[in-house]
Amino acid sequence: MKPATQLMKRRLVCVLPEASVAEAARVMKKGKTGSVLVGRLPKPAGIFTERDLARKVVAQGLDPRKTPVSAVMSRKLVTVDSSEPLEKVFASLAKGHFRHIPITERGAVVGMISLTDLAEVFREMAAEEKFLQSF
Repeated sequence: MKPATQLMKRRLVCVLPEASVAEAARVMKKGKTGSVLVGRLPKPAGIFTERDLARKVVAQGLDPRKTPVSAVMSRKLVTVDSSEPLEKVFASLAKGHFRHIPITERGAVVGMISLTDLAEVFREMAAEEKFLQSF
């Protein structure tokens, strides 16, 4: 299977830790993504996702305009090296119950892979297998 580097998106969406949750949500909408890295590249302090927004902000009744994203981001940033195969990326997503995972090269975050990205690869593989079985 392909290495992570062939699937990862290099256009990273980031916000500063002091940004409000509302600002982070606007950045996610504008970037058409379900997550933002929090902090400065190449080593962000965390990640903020749609799931964090739902569980840590909305469900807790916090004001997204007044809550800094650093207060509700996921701080333990789990990453996968860009040379790892996509199976490892999928295993890491499944193990952590994540939908987005940063991809690193020599410890620096250089890309992102989402569960949706992997689903497309698996769909293509299934279509190819079906095609090959038709012979």
